[in-house]
Amino acid sequence: MPEPTTNLGGNSRRKGSPFLHIRWTGAVAGIAVASALSLTGLAQAASPTGVHGAAVHDSQTPSASGVSSSTASPTFEAAPATTYRVQPGNTLGGIAARFHTTWEHLAAINHLANPNLLLVGQVLRLTGTVTKPAAPTVVQSAVHTYRVQPGNTLSGIASRFHTTWPVLARLNHLSNPNILRVGQVLTLPGGSVSASANKPVSGSTGSGNGSASVSLPAASAPQSLDQAIVSTAFKYLGVPYVWGGESPRGFDCSGLVQYVLAQNGISIGRTSWQQWNDVNHIAKSQLVPGDLVFFDTYSTGASHVGIYIGSYPKLGYSRAFIDAPAPGQSVMVQNFNNEYWVSHYYGAGAVRR
Repeated sequence: MPEPTTNLGGNSRRKGSPFLHIRWTGAVAGIAVASALSLTGLAQAASPTGVHGAAVHDSQTPSASGVSSSTASPTFEAAPATTYRVQPGNTLGGIAARFHTTWEHLAAINHLANPNLLLVGQVLRLTGTVTKPAAPTVVQSAVHTYRVQPGNTLSGIASRFHTTWPVLARLNHLSNPNILRVGQVLTLPGGSVSASANKPVSGSTGSGNGSASVSLPAASAPQSLDQAIVSTAFKYLGVPYVWGGESPRGFDCSGLVQYVLAQNGISIGRTSWQQWNDVNHIAKSQLVPGDLVFFDTYSTGASHVGIYIGSYPKLGYSRAFIDAPAPGQSVMVQNFNNEYWVSHYYGAGAVRR
């Protein structure tokens, strides 16, 4: 006689038996297939003792995962982050520590020129290999020369154009590499120049990209006397005109000239007429920066004087000079080709050394 059974929704349990007998209907097999389990695995999941021998209560529903529905959902290990968006207060060192790397590596793979400067919202790569920077762009140009600007030194120009000052000195037959004249045209070596060759060159430091080295640092190359005179004159732009003035508290025209020359070890007379007598007279075409230019303004003869500086691109002047012009004005750069100065030009002179 068959043993009595308890109906469990299509399955059965014999009385007195700890086993649950499952009817393998098409629906149950479908669950097994959809869950990538064998029927044996599904049977284990549905057994009263579970997969690992833990009791399964009647109130629990067997699951296809092999654990009861009361068990916590499985956790998944997140994939490692590959980027990070900078937040307020972040530092590169802090970000590096958080992601178990170094700030040097982050700076290298993100091509950070200044690792102390991060922008909020900036996206940083956390992984990657360090790539070498591309070689500087070099273009062929028909321009193989450079025109000397105020404040230039030979070593500064050499560094800018990826060469050395001895090369420029030999190429341009410079007997004294410490003497350059504003407006002087230098020949550059080779047939290539940097893409920014036409920009003015600073005379105080070397190359802007830091890739070139020079034998003589720019700071150690003394200025020529002409350059020193011009540089000194520029220091007093804006000083007010004072009749009879001969100090930085105020200058008249000849007082400015005498003071600037004295700062460079040159003695000259106090008035513009005396200064005219103290220079070697030259033609206008022979003018170089540091020479003196004279005008007949409020009186005949050399009644006004200024210091010639050559071109002054900042104001668009091809030829310019610095002077203390008149009461109510201040030391300034003047356009030598201005109609007024052209009509009142008296002569020019080279300072005696």
